[in-house]
Amino acid sequence: MAGIDPAVDRVLVTGATGMVGAMLRAGLRPRWRHLRLVVRKPVPDLAPNEELVLGQIDDRAAMMRAMQGVDAVVHLAAAAYRIDLETLFRSNMRGVFDVFEAARLSGVKRIVFASSNHAFGAWPITERVTPQHLARPDSLYGVSKVFAEAMLQYYFDRHGIRSVSVRIGTCRPLPIDQRSLATWLSPRDMTQLFERGLLHDDPGCLVVNGYSANTRLKTYDPNWDFLGYVPQDDAETHREMLRAKGIDVDGPWELPDHGGRMAREPEWPPFP
Repeated sequence: MAGIDPAVDRVLVTGATGMVGAMLRAGLRPRWRHLRLVVRKPVPDLAPNEELVLGQIDDRAAMMRAMQGVDAVVHLAAAAYRIDLETLFRSNMRGVFDVFEAARLSGVKRIVFASSNHAFGAWPITERVTPQHLARPDSLYGVSKVFAEAMLQYYFDRHGIRSVSVRIGTCRPLPIDQRSLATWLSPRDMTQLFERGLLHDDPGCLVVNGYSANTRLKTYDPNWDFLGYVPQDDAETHREMLRAKGIDVDGPWELPDHGGRMAREPEWPPFP
């Protein structure tokens, strides 16, 4: 097998205008020559190496058109966790199937998927969770991410599509709270991790935890070495910034589960 070549291969990115998508585009543009963005609305700041396809991920015909000539897919598009059940299903389950099936029918060789640490968020924070642990989603949003990971296992076993699922933690420009001192994934490290998913010769069907090299990291991931991911950033360097905002960075750990508050909050809105 061979990885995806930044110089010649075309990579399709869904959800390219979201927060993670915008940071990933900025990270990929200097190196990847052929980026195809699937979005709902026009993007005003396209770079010369970016092309735009308007479409919804749960529209199979649109996805089939978008997949023409594509070698790899980075699937970021998803409904947020505080959303109604129908929207969650249409985007995070039916949409996942339509994207993955369109990729299969179009001969795509690699999928890198934006999963979430909410796929294992119900594990207690005292458990040093690895990708080998049983999934314990903390919400229906987390369930939808486990569903997508299982779909990728199916597409690998039945159709040989290689994939990497990145269980993203707190992916923001800076940490935002005490929990993110453990779960932060910096934009630079996020770009590296997704790139490693594209470049690796043969990841099989791999799941990795998506964090930076945080001093307070509460998970362990042997797959980082296999993938060649070497995180560069540490949320601890921003501790004083958080302290200045009145955030408790010195007291006992305030949340008992890996999923944070999401593991204990009721689903919202209430599902019938």
